[in-house]
Amino acid sequence: MKKAILLVPRIYRGYIEEILSLATTAGLEIVHIMPLRSVSRIGRGKLEELVYLVEELKPDIIIFYGEPKPSEIYKITRETRVELWDRTLLILEIFRLHAGSREAIMQIEMARLQHLLPLIREWIRRKRIGELPGFMGPGIQDIEKYYRHVRRRIVKLRKELRKVRERRRTTREKRRYPHVAIVGYASAGKTSLFNLITGESKPVAEEFFTTLSPKHKAALIDSQKVIFIDTVGFIRDIPPDIVEAFNATLEETVNSDIIIFVLDASESKESIQEKFEAGINVLAKIGALHHPIIIALNKIDLLKKKNIEPSQITTLFKSAHKDWGLNIVGLIPISAKTGENIPLLLETIRKAIKQNKV
Repeated sequence: MKKAILLVPRIYRGYIEEILSLATTAGLEIVHIMPLRSVSRIGRGKLEELVYLVEELKPDIIIFYGEPKPSEIYKITRETRVELWDRTLLILEIFRLHAGSREAIMQIEMARLQHLLPLIREWIRRKRIGELPGFMGPGIQDIEKYYRHVRRRIVKLRKELRKVRERRRTTREKRRYPHVAIVGYASAGKTSLFNLITGESKPVAEEFFTTLSPKHKAALIDSQKVIFIDTVGFIRDIPPDIVEAFNATLEETVNSDIIIFVLDASESKESIQEKFEAGINVLAKIGALHHPIIIALNKIDLLKKKNIEPSQITTLFKSAHKDWGLNIVGLIPISAKTGENIPLLLETIRKAIKQNKV
């Protein structure tokens, strides 16, 4: 496992556990956490402290969990001589490690190359003014040639992904059965619920982004064939590059008929509400808020161990219709582990299909 120093801006300081989970999923061991004020830059004093820590701890990676500008990445890399990942590159590394389909691999490559273009342009600028150091890797003198190659590769990937989306669109137009998308925050239990309803055995793990490409499987609900879709997990403040690159995956949610929004009911009320709002923001960005939504509060088996009644959690969503203009057709505490209330969830889906004439 590679060692990493983590730089955390003030706005993300309340989500340290989530960030550490992301780092672990990316195969990194965090050896030091350094707080920063800004989400995009590091002060001179902090940079000197970082240089000292690098000499002492000898990390393989520095993670700047924010949106540093290319000039800032260049500065930190020049002073520390250690590879630097920002928040987007960290998430893309997780995607790369979990990618299974050719489509997912193409999407990840395109997102990464698009994200690196501004940094490559900064290298070109530094080279022209004679400031580019020699430690940036082999072939750095051919950086302009590499830049042209990256641009051509992005164009090719975009064309190939467009063909994938066109094939999906054609398939959707021919479909005869209702589609139900299972969405939610990372590691809320979406795949566990998908497996339970469909009888599948897709990989389940506590780490983030076990699911990257959407998975489809049919199940019968009162003799009605329904297609369930397991989707990629939401994350807080999803970087725009990733939203665009994973458009084909997110389209499965946009073009579904009903959405099941899975939340981890065993977390704190504050965390549940934050993650619900984060998910709603993603659904709004991709244009999926008009769908009937069923909220599934998962892991109530853990709630009972804490002697907490699900009703104490469900009150959080009473104003969701008014505050967000959502079409919530059900709010059901469930356990994908024990199967509790799954029949009620399926009955709610059946009624939503009938009422919305899906």
